Amino acid sequence: MKVGIDLGGSHIGVALINDKDEIVKKIEKDIEKSENISSEILAMIDSYISKFKEEYNIELIGIASPGNPKVNDLSISNIVNLGIEKLDFKDIFQKHNIPIKLKNDSKSAGLAEFKYGSLKEYEDAVFLCLGTGIGSAVFLNGKLLHANKHIGFELGHIVIDRRGEQCNCGKKGCFETYCAMKRFKERAKKLLNLDNISSEKLLEEIKNNKEAICISNLIDEYIDNLIIGLSNIIDIFEPEAISFGGSFVYFKDLFYEKLVTEMQKRKYTFNKDDVPKIVLAELKNDAGMIGAIL
Repeated sequence: MKVGIDLGGSHIGVALINDKDEIVKKIEKDIEKSENISSEILAMIDSYISKFKEEYNIELIGIASPGNPKVNDLSISNIVNLGIEKLDFKDIFQKHNIPIKLKNDSKSAGLAEFKYGSLKEYEDAVFLCLGTGIGSAVFLNGKLLHANKHIGFELGHIVIDRRGEQCNCGKKGCFETYCAMKRFKERAKKLLNLDNISSEKLLEEIKNNKEAICISNLIDEYIDNLIIGLSNIIDIFEPEAISFGGSFVYFKDLFYEKLVTEMQKRKYTFNKDDVPKIVLAELKNDAGMIGAIL
């Protein structure tokens, strides 16, 4: 058995995975920023691994997290949306004496979608995880693209407005500053005067107020910014398909058909008659946990 761990911008998922890469058991829990967030996350991971070890022989631990994995020293750095400079997994490795595989969370989810989900029929593809931020994975000729120095291919941090709003990464006008689902939900709550509401209830409220000018304009603006970011990505990588994951999937009724229609109509790409297929992630929250052990 293997343990796949997916540390996201707002939750952690831990799964027990068999030799067929199928999830047997899983635990999911929301996380919030705090002064001790690093130690809290490490303690959480340690306790879940210990729980699975009591019943199963664990041969591998895969950890997927935002930021830059440093395989040689078993750490992940620059987790900007959680305000963490570095997470060090050496103590967990030494305690449990089980091999640890570290990956970027979006690359992990993209791998799972590429092997088992929405992108399995394509050789050239892009996976975008729209959630707290925008994570990404790029596949060319059937292989995940890697950079040597850092994780690379951080498409959420391409600039779509050079005079735009400040991003957590330190730059201004990043793609994720305008198109991360967290950002959209925050703006929708403000417009509808809502607070402390679940994503499910928020979606329901948006649908009920969809004809209101403020909400209609918010959706149109989101689609406009999304298309700007996508046009840059398409011109650079020429994917056959782009898959959207993260909480975007749960808000698909607001965006998906309009996005596909506008992409075909506007053709904001260099090769105007070759717009890639837009698909939705199939594995949802399981993708990061499965991809962590691949």
